[in-house]
Amino acid sequence: MKKQLFIALLASVLMVTSVPMAAIAASTPAKSETASSTAADSTVTNSAITTTNSAISTTDTAITTTKGAVTTTDGALTTTDAALSTTNSAITSSGINLEAPAVVAPISLSLDGAYKKMLADSPQVTLAQYNQEDEITKAKTYSEKISTINNFDLDTASKPMLQESRKFANEQAPRNYEASINKLKSDTYEMYYNYKYIEVQVQVAKDNLTRAQSIYNSTLLKYKLGTVSKLDTLNAETTLNTAKDDYSLAINAFEQIKMNFNLFMGYNIHQKVTLTDNLTALAFPSKTVDTAIKEALTNRNEIYGANFSANIATYLLNDVKAYPKGSATYRSARISLLRAQEAVELTPGKVEIDVRTKYMDMKQKYDAVTSGKVSYENSKEASRLAQLQYDSGVITVTDLSGINLTTFNTQQAYYKAILDYNIAVNAYNLASGLGVETVSIQ
Repeated sequence: MKKQLFIALLASVLMVTSVPMAAIAASTPAKSETASSTAADSTVTNSAITTTNSAISTTDTAITTTKGAVTTTDGALTTTDAALSTTNSAITSSGINLEAPAVVAPISLSLDGAYKKMLADSPQVTLAQYNQEDEITKAKTYSEKISTINNFDLDTASKPMLQESRKFANEQAPRNYEASINKLKSDTYEMYYNYKYIEVQVQVAKDNLTRAQSIYNSTLLKYKLGTVSKLDTLNAETTLNTAKDDYSLAINAFEQIKMNFNLFMGYNIHQKVTLTDNLTALAFPSKTVDTAIKEALTNRNEIYGANFSANIATYLLNDVKAYPKGSATYRSARISLLRAQEAVELTPGKVEIDVRTKYMDMKQKYDAVTSGKVSYENSKEASRLAQLQYDSGVITVTDLSGINLTTFNTQQAYYKAILDYNIAVNAYNLASGLGVETVSIQ
């Protein structure tokens, strides 16, 4: 009896322990098996679960999967206080912004508007303001040194030089600022009209492509009618392909100048901007070259800088006049003065040459615009007449394509002449003022 009871108890124990062992064996995942779990089945707190092949590992609230898949069937995967989120396979990490800067509504901008924009918030203006403030500070430094000399009743030969330096710094600081602004406006002017020039080139290339397409279509029709040869169609196709390439190049150049212009102006590079001023030749300046030279000799910074250098060199030589004339110190100061005086003599001539050169350059480009306009109009009429002759069978498609190519090149040259002339006018006008060059203030 005891033996039978022992056997019965042993059997019941084996039945109880076999169930979890089977469950554990069944829960070992195979590569193609699907895992299913609910919150009621298990709870994990601050522990790590790792499975082989499906490669799911968790530590605290972190979940990482590698070369594996998680599949739930008729179940739910719920995370609380977790940071697992994906949207359209997008990955966002702290400190990396993959979004492009916002682009505001299209802008219409005149040349004056471009000036105002640059003078209001451009880095160049800010730098010019910093430079002016620094130069005024230097003037104050000279004043403080002079005050020290006066307070201690020092008899020093450097006081007149300090006074001269203070005077020059106070007068030249605003002049340097104006020269910097002139340079900024000149750069804005050139960037603006270069943009307009490339914009016009796109239209010229488009017109040329339209003519080439029309010739090609007409040639194909005539070839089918037997009035032109196969060679004519090949020539027309070659001309059409060249026109397409020219148009594509113009488009690419325009896209590039637009981005560069936006960058220069401080806009987003994708900002849509419409420049409202047209690329037309400016009126020839009424200021004569003699008047411009006279004004330049009065206004140009180079004149002021040369005169100041000579004055300082004179003071420096006076400081060492007690030295022997053959000493290195005295000879060095004397050579510096001679060089400065030579610069004073040469600078007015250099300024005059600069003004005259800019005037001659402007005049030559004005003449190029005048003659280019006639050539431009003639080329358009030549293309029109050539088209009529081709339609009448008087000339070949090769002749017509050659005439249209001349028209294309003439139109490009005409607008380039306008661009060059307008830039020359701006340079001439600046040359009679204080210019675009600054003078160093030590």
